[in-house]
Amino acid sequence: MAPKLTDMPELVMNRILDELDYKSLQPLRKVCRDIRNFIDDQNPNPKIENILIECKETTGDYGILYDNSDDGLDPETWTFVHYEKYKNGCLVRYKDKEIVLENENFLNRSMEDLEMVVRSKNATVRFLRLDQLLLDCGQVEPIKIPKSNEKVNFSLILDSLKKKVLEPRIHKLKVHRMIIQTHDHKELMKVLSFLDSEFLKELYIFTTANDKNKVLEMDEILKLDHLNNFERFKVSGCIVPDNLVTKLSHIPYCHIQVKSVNSKDLLFLKEAILRLPTFEEFEIKFQNFPDLNEFLEATGTWKTGTTLSFEKFQKSSYFQMEEPDSILMITYSTLYGTQISFEKKTLRWVTSGGPIIIQ
Repeated sequence: MAPKLTDMPELVMNRILDELDYKSLQPLRKVCRDIRNFIDDQNPNPKIENILIECKETTGDYGILYDNSDDGLDPETWTFVHYEKYKNGCLVRYKDKEIVLENENFLNRSMEDLEMVVRSKNATVRFLRLDQLLLDCGQVEPIKIPKSNEKVNFSLILDSLKKKVLEPRIHKLKVHRMIIQTHDHKELMKVLSFLDSEFLKELYIFTTANDKNKVLEMDEILKLDHLNNFERFKVSGCIVPDNLVTKLSHIPYCHIQVKSVNSKDLLFLKEAILRLPTFEEFEIKFQNFPDLNEFLEATGTWKTGTTLSFEKFQKSSYFQMEEPDSILMITYSTLYGTQISFEKKTLRWVTSGGPIIIQ
């Protein structure tokens, strides 16, 4: 009888596992249950920097992309695994391979694979993206088995991610930057509340609907510690509650959309920014500004810049920050919707277009 791979001494097997990256580990795990159990028990480090979970509910496309490049996504280093329901089991598509796993739920299978990747208590992920759109990352075409086109549900995927991967962990997963496509705070909380609050520095929330009346509720999110440690926070495609403006003044880079802004909140934001050494940029897109004139008067001299028409223009006001070479530029613009932005600029930059008044 031919010897089995699992009959090899454990030391030898571990030496082999130490040399394998994710691209090699995952196909090996799918050879048989004994090998999969052995690999999972040994908990090798697959060295993954980036994880993208994406699905398209209407077509049934669902997959997880793993990449170990530390300089953005790289086709040379990424691995894209697609999962779908197949008869009484699961079909896994990877490059030119189609693997049928009988009596396996495709969601459970995908999350067990993911859990293996981040199992270590010291596992860190530089970039985690949860998307309801398919990115151009090398979609896998059927080889022999036709695509099922059975619909998938993004919220159920997040449920499975929470229950199978995040919730069972003793130590919260360390993710540096997360992007999620949703306008539902409940979907966001399924993931955010299980990430290490001190390690997460960037959060981007977006939707493609661009619904100016869709509000992303923030009450539960504000109760978390995460917001205190953000270096970058951006929401696009939906709006956040108006009162969030003053609660985000400590974040160096922030882009949000709200229904309405007011002079009192923006003046508070201005003063907070002037005292924030790490400040970079704060942009607010809005629909209403009832006391705009009061704000313009309170912020002194404004210099009119680009003007396309009587209704489409932008103008800026300048303030000295604590650092001698740092200038706070406040810009009110109606060129592409209504927005007001606070930006940190150098003295040379703001004076390159001619003389200005710095207040």
